[in-house]
Amino acid sequence: MTNNNFLDNTSLFALLYKWRKKIITISFAAAIIAAVVSLFIINKYKSDVILFPTMNLSTGKALLNENNDFLEIGEEDELEHMMQILQSNDIKQRVVTKFDLINHYDIDTSKEKYYADLMKKYDEHVEFGITKYSSIRIAVLDKDPQMAADIANEIASLIDTVMNNLQKGMAEQGYQSLIKERDFIVGKIKIMEDSIAKIRAFGINDYESQSEVLNEQWAVAKIANNHSAALAIEKKLAIISKYGGLYVSVREQLNYIRGNLNHMNKKINEHKLTAEDQLEHKFVLNYAIPAIKKSYPIRWLIVLTTACATALMMIVLIAIKEIVKQLKQS
Repeated sequence: MTNNNFLDNTSLFALLYKWRKKIITISFAAAIIAAVVSLFIINKYKSDVILFPTMNLSTGKALLNENNDFLEIGEEDELEHMMQILQSNDIKQRVVTKFDLINHYDIDTSKEKYYADLMKKYDEHVEFGITKYSSIRIAVLDKDPQMAADIANEIASLIDTVMNNLQKGMAEQGYQSLIKERDFIVGKIKIMEDSIAKIRAFGINDYESQSEVLNEQWAVAKIANNHSAALAIEKKLAIISKYGGLYVSVREQLNYIRGNLNHMNKKINEHKLTAEDQLEHKFVLNYAIPAIKKSYPIRWLIVLTTACATALMMIVLIAIKEIVKQLKQS
């Protein structure tokens, strides 16, 4: 007799009715055991922080650039950046140290890989996620409700510390590099100003207007047959012709470099502000508070799941037993 024939000819309800007492008894016993065992599971409480990231701006750029608004809520990129920050080893290590989580989680430091056990416990108790409203949720589970709230709030506060430290480090390097570049440019400007001063010593102060005026005066002197005046003007024109092109070239380079110096001074101020001052990188919507009710374990769910799983396993075993019996009889 095949398995299909057995299923066709045997009523499942009849089978369940036949074995109902054993199924109910064993399932009830499993539920009782699960209830007793669940009493030994330590109650844990969950607290969470809800926050929004701001635009990812440095302090200097946010304060000195009128086109940027550091009060604007960040978008998808900022959410991803903040998630990376929250999962960084820097934040984990700061939290572990401040709250002495090695002892709090009862980590055996005599083990060679105790730190891996610590991080595993940390990840089991701390989780991050992006909500459907594009905010970030920091959730902490702990046997102490106050500890859970404190850890969640501390992680939220560390976001600014870690992000500002990252920006400060880069800003300080950029600041020193820009200072060196500015000193180099200031030196070039000094050389060009000295060159212009030497050219002006020849009487050249404004090449375009001077050459225009002198040419007009030369023409007037020629018309008036004032040869001495014309000769004197020609000498001046010769000097302007000799040094005028150099004067214009140096002047234009000087104006261009001065423009670069102004831009560089602006960047230096941005980097200096970023290196010295801090900005908030988040808007906290809800700070964590100690939970009143436990979040884990859900004892009724453990009992119900155990009873249902036991009943299902009994049904499967009974069905297999009946199939084997039918096969032997055939």
